[in-house]
Amino acid sequence: MNERSTDTSARGGGKSGPLTAIRQFCLECQGASGRAVRACADRHCPLWEWRLASLPDELCPAPEAEAGLQALRAIRRQCMLCAGDREEVRACATRETCVLWRYRFGVRPQTYKLVRRRFFAPKPLSLL
Repeated sequence: MNERSTDTSARGGGKSGPLTAIRQFCLECQGASGRAVRACADRHCPLWEWRLASLPDELCPAPEAEAGLQALRAIRRQCMLCAGDREEVRACATRETCVLWRYRFGVRPQTYKLVRRRFFAPKPLSLL
């Protein structure tokens, strides 16, 4: 199930992907120490198994095709734990300080914008 890959962009990684955001979040949590992130003992954290996935020589906790989506779901779980409920996640004001903020809905920001645009688009009027 775990596969090695040097291409993190296929897993939704890269310079600004969810895997990179998870890694940055974990580094902030552990005081900017990569060694402390590697030795993290908090297995109840939704991001625990993803904390090293953006590194090219590490195992990814999911198959390549599903890694990006599963990482986004892990971020959503972390945001739900932090905020408490869906309304608080929506109203989250940590835009400037939290690296996970962009992914708090469990989807990529581009996807969220498209869905939101479709949802609020004018609907055709049916007179029947």
